Amino acid sequence: MGDEKIINIRKRGNVYQYCFEAGKVNGKRKPITKSGFKTKNEAYTTGQKAYDEFINGVTTNECNMLYGDYLDYWMKEYFEINYKYSTAKRYKESFGNIKEELGNYKLLVLTPYILNQALLKLYQSSSTKEALRNYQKVIKSSLRDVTYYFGFIKNNIACDLEIPKVLSFEAKKTI
Repeated sequence: MGDEKIINIRKRGNVYQYCFEAGKVNGKRKPITKSGFKTKNEAYTTGQKAYDEFINGVTTNECNMLYGDYLDYWMKEYFEINYKYSTAKRYKESFGNIKEELGNYKLLVLTPYILNQALLKLYQSSSTKEALRNYQKVIKSSLRDVTYYFGFIKNNIACDLEIPKVLSFEAKKTI
């Protein structure tokens, strides 16, 4: 299994073609091929990208969307339709501060570290633990839906996002 090639390159006239197997249907092999590349290297790199998309799922152009733009899209296309008015209103109140911290990041660039740092910065500006919980809920819910409902990104990076236990709102108020 380690010796078999995943992507085959062959010359067809004056151009190169890549080919890889998509699997078997009714006992017949189903190849995915594309031809017309001027160089062997060009055919291989394009074939590698096509194979990666085939294995990992097709990525869309939407994943280049900024998180701030996605929050507006998410609220309009999903949240207002599926949740109560009062919940949507509470989430909308959190949007301004979240967009300030995370709005300029592309969805593909977000990492758990960036989310945790943003949550700590939001802690500095929030007055209550309940407000911080709302920020966390908005971030987790929106990134859950971008992954599982819309499919713009492959992994939910916010699934383990938690409010740090060392944060104390009482100590902050006395300072």
